Amino acid sequence: MTQSCSMESKGLVAELQRAAICPACRGHFKDPVILDCDHSYCRACITRYWDAEATKENGPRVVSCPQCKKVFERRNLRTNVKLAVEVKITQHLNAKTAQAPLAPKSKRRRGGWRPTTSIPKEKESFREFCSCYGDMAKPSCPKADGWKEARPE
Repeated sequence: MTQSCSMESKGLVAELQRAAICPACRGHFKDPVILDCDHSYCRACITRYWDAEATKENGPRVVSCPQCKKVFERRNLRTNVKLAVEVKITQHLNAKTAQAPLAPKSKRRRGGWRPTTSIPKEKESFREFCSCYGDMAKPSCPKADGWKEARPE
């Protein structure tokens, strides 16, 4: 496993986390919807924005995207299922990162504690993990330099 593999996966996680943020409320999307211009918002955020715009204008009921300002004749909110799944994955990753167990004292390193990774019983004979896939390093992983099966000790 190379350091670039780890850095690349951290960059992908950060990108996924940024994509899970609503541009209106700056929080994780809640009930994400996609507009006809392909921008996404929380259903409550875009509805609140459109209601505020409607009270300002007192004219015909047209709506627009807060980002690109594209005007729509009607409210066409489609649930963004793909984004909802990405948000759940991001929240799961955030929870998992926050709950990484600390190593017992016998595994203490200079500079502090290191998180432990539990290895499933059926995979105990392997030591190398692939951070790209979050699983056992495999020869098919493009980043798994010098992948070897560790011998049971």
